[in-house]
Amino acid sequence: MLAAAMLLGIAGVASAQSSANQTVTINGTVIQAITLSVSTSTLSLGNMVAGTPPPSISATTSPVMFTLTGNGSSVVSVTFSPVTLSGPSSSSLTFTPTVVGDSVSANQASASPISTGATVTLSGSNYSSANYYFWLGGSVASLPSAQTPGAYTGTFTLQVTYN
Repeated sequence: MLAAAMLLGIAGVASAQSSANQTVTINGTVIQAITLSVSTSTLSLGNMVAGTPPPSISATTSPVMFTLTGNGSSVVSVTFSPVTLSGPSSSSLTFTPTVVGDSVSANQASASPISTGATVTLSGSNYSSANYYFWLGGSVASLPSAQTPGAYTGTFTLQVTYN
């Protein structure tokens, strides 16, 4: 009997279990995808004369406007770089961009300067669609008298990213 009681006791210990659990709430938010459009795909510096002061285009009067559309009240990072304009016979020029921005398209003349790496906050309420406008200007860094004559072209990229 003692042996049977011991077996039952051992069996009881072996079947005793301990458990615990925790729950975690999973949530996420869907926001509007960010888009960027441009009013015109070309910024013309016009004719440049070697050895003279290089041309400059003011961003506050530039014909190139980018329209950012995104989630209202979101913070967006803005990045861009100088552009190498390639010309004939492996010659090149450097275009230094200037960018200004505002949340109202009519405010180009009073738009605030935007430096690369800066952030802007979209107006509007969260989960609504909001726009922000950027204008591109800039200048050629130098135009030496020995600059090779010919057509020069390059590509400017404005990148915007949700923070």
